[in-house]
Amino acid sequence: MNALTDLTLAPPIGERVIHGLLFGTFTLHLLFVLMMLGTAILGMWFFLHAWWGRRLGELRFDKQVLRMFLVTKSLAVVLGVGPLLLIQVGFTVPFFTAVTFFAPLWMLIIALLIASFLSFDSLAHRVETHPYVHLAVGTFALGTLLIVPGFFVAVLVTAENSDKWLDMLHLGFNFDWRLSVHWLLRYLHVLGAAVVFGAAFHYFFIADARDRKSSLMKWILGGLLFQVLVGFALYFSLLIPMTLTIYLYLIAGVALALAAIVWVAVRLRSAAMSFYGVLPLGVALLTAMLLTRQALQDRAFYSLRARTQPNTDRYRAELAGYRGDSLRRYERHTAITYDNGPTIYRYSCSFCHGADGKGDGPDAAQLHVPPERVSAVRTTPAYLRHILMNGVDGSAMPRFGYYDPAQRERIAAYLDDRWSVLASPGGPPVILPESAVRQAETIWGGTCAQCHGADGRGGPAASRLMPPPPDLTRYSLTPDRTLEVVTHGYPATAMPAFGSFSLAVRWGLVQVVLGKRIPAGK
Repeated sequence: MNALTDLTLAPPIGERVIHGLLFGTFTLHLLFVLMMLGTAILGMWFFLHAWWGRRLGELRFDKQVLRMFLVTKSLAVVLGVGPLLLIQVGFTVPFFTAVTFFAPLWMLIIALLIASFLSFDSLAHRVETHPYVHLAVGTFALGTLLIVPGFFVAVLVTAENSDKWLDMLHLGFNFDWRLSVHWLLRYLHVLGAAVVFGAAFHYFFIADARDRKSSLMKWILGGLLFQVLVGFALYFSLLIPMTLTIYLYLIAGVALALAAIVWVAVRLRSAAMSFYGVLPLGVALLTAMLLTRQALQDRAFYSLRARTQPNTDRYRAELAGYRGDSLRRYERHTAITYDNGPTIYRYSCSFCHGADGKGDGPDAAQLHVPPERVSAVRTTPAYLRHILMNGVDGSAMPRFGYYDPAQRERIAAYLDDRWSVLASPGGPPVILPESAVRQAETIWGGTCAQCHGADGRGGPAASRLMPPPPDLTRYSLTPDRTLEVVTHGYPATAMPAFGSFSLAVRWGLVQVVLGKRIPAGK
């Protein structure tokens, strides 16, 4: 979304389809996010456990755990693209508003993830790392990784509480104490789920000893108990009104969590759990948790939509009156054939350089570096082609590479036919005293050559200037225009004014400048 008018556009697919796809893609994304976070937490725990037990020389379980980090984080990142795009399409206003509140952190996420991923991968694949180095790198990796879900939880909390947006603005884009408590509990609930799903993942896929399986089952049990306790506190921190549907989802989630606690506790002594027994229970628990979250989010988002839709409808109706005229203008422009110089100049150049090439087009006043008076330009065919193809860095003169070579030749021919831009610049229209010419040459060597170079091709300072000085051996202006630039300088460039010198000396500088041009054919 880059304009207010985008809010009035109809979604590309139906609302129910967006809603279903969002739930499905987010479920898959969250599953691998939880396993990734759980893997990171468990990897650090098993390292500390081995260090405390003085078993760092053995085949360490923490290395096995971290080697699975690459799998989970890759799938978590890839599967996150879908829900991110769908929430932008389906819930544009709350999502973009929430992101705007935390805009400075948005790009920081990429740096945090890269730093964390590289650190964990280095720990997983290095055969031996000094314990203190491992502790430092692992703590850094885990700390940077845990910031990311905290940020996304903050975005969702902001998006779901639109009635608090003004309060957040008054607090300097911060939460009040109630939103802060709700954010913290929700974040802790995610971490509890990460421990549960991460431990279950490693229990079934890499744990190959009873003591390891028993340890992972304790993590699963502890994570479930933690989730239930935090979940009760989280319920009382909710700021969104509850409905019967939300209560049913919530009760189902609590019942499934308690059932899972009992089921794991009973099997803890034997450290034996069936994959096909855990799978449906885990899927049901995750689904109930996400359905509760989705129902709460829908209530918040649709409530906001109900309040803003009348404004959107009024704005859409206001724009409708301009749609016909806009379409007609667009059709007129699409019907133009850019196959001749006058047409290309009119629609691509004149709004800056002016219809008469005097640099007074309708957009010229808005430009920091004023457009040149094309009618005063005197250059060579090759240099003109260079400017048309590459533009002028540091100015509004764009690259015209989107025109084909034949079209660029036509515009060059038009400029020459109309204003003789490929003609010789000539010389000063006055006879200059020798003393004025000598003084002008001294000024050139001591001042002008720093930027333009002694020969006019560019001096030592030229590479640092934007826009850079032109190559005076191939590009110049008419004598009168050159005198004007020498006298007043060129606004918004490094070209200074030399109006303090006498008129004769300034004409002498014009003669020096125009004398740098290499005659045609050389």
